[in-house]
Amino acid sequence: MPKILLGISSSFCANFLRGQVKYLVNNGYEVVIISGKGEEITLLAKEENATLYNINFTKTINPFNDLQCLFEIMLILKKERPDIVNAGNPKSGLLMMIACFLLGIDKRIFTLHGLVSDSRVGFQGKLIKWSERFTCLLAKKIVVVSPLLRKHALQLKLFPDAKSILIENGSCNGIDLQRFSYTEETVTASKILREKLQLPEDAFVMGFVGRLNKDKGMNLLFEAFNQLRKTHNNVYMLLVGPIEEENAFNQRYLLQLRNDDHIFYLGKLTEVAPIYALMDVFVLPSYREGLPNVLLEAGAMEIPMVVTDINGCKDVVQQNINGLLFKKGDAGELIMAIEKYISNPTLKKIHGNSARSIIQAQFVQQKIWKGLLDLYNNMLN
Repeated sequence: MPKILLGISSSFCANFLRGQVKYLVNNGYEVVIISGKGEEITLLAKEENATLYNINFTKTINPFNDLQCLFEIMLILKKERPDIVNAGNPKSGLLMMIACFLLGIDKRIFTLHGLVSDSRVGFQGKLIKWSERFTCLLAKKIVVVSPLLRKHALQLKLFPDAKSILIENGSCNGIDLQRFSYTEETVTASKILREKLQLPEDAFVMGFVGRLNKDKGMNLLFEAFNQLRKTHNNVYMLLVGPIEEENAFNQRYLLQLRNDDHIFYLGKLTEVAPIYALMDVFVLPSYREGLPNVLLEAGAMEIPMVVTDINGCKDVVQQNINGLLFKKGDAGELIMAIEKYISNPTLKKIHGNSARSIIQAQFVQQKIWKGLLDLYNNMLN
């Protein structure tokens, strides 16, 4: 039985692998996972029959901790002796490609979820860009999660075209259309949550799911929300995900998040479909992306999306079809886009319906899994 080792940096990234692990197991693979600690990845490994190792990855550069992580990875690789390694995320991907190279593991894949260097400047930006190039150099194959990210990376000459692989229309894991739909269970859970939050029936809810940090545009999101509240008393904001201190957003907004009665912060959740069902619009004001899974989730739940006009977001959202695009960092354009949905419920409904149709047509989960399985089988053969 061939063995594949999959690497992610944090438990929050378990959605990158959900369902995929079980699919690989059912197709004759033994699966080992290396990840940061957390309940999400622990539960996934148990449910989908994978062996799990936890390593304390950090997002920031920490030479001592990074060397310790590299040593731990090498010990795991020596013990498990995987036939193939596929690692994503900047830090974990870099360390695992180095470990594979040092141990002579030839079948190594790096999954490119995005370029951190796109949102960094100065010495730090140069250092991160170098690490991204080095990771791509060490990898034998590079799975890129979106067409526009692939085009961008090729323009930067991060790797040769022949080395890169794009599966279907992109995404690292596709979308579970049954899980993200208006089932009776989801609708009931959403109603219970609305009552618990005491969310008015006439509320217009701006939603966000993901890591709450500066790169995801939290400062811009709060700025837009505060401006909209001046003219719309029924605007609320619903936030789900971990607050990241390593890339922190404005402390003033963090305090507002805790105290504003028109903002609901629910923390990290494993089941988010009922949350989407409460939203009128999904907002992603990010400064960089690969291909955001949250847009596939929101689209599958028939939520129109307002997103930054950048690679990754534009791979999912089509202007005036299933959402609206705004210029990166432009609060005025973001506010105008959200106001279009506030003032035009019909447009909101049309774009929401289109969103579900586009996701169904382009991001079927099983096609992504089949593409990855074919890649692994071809590498073994």
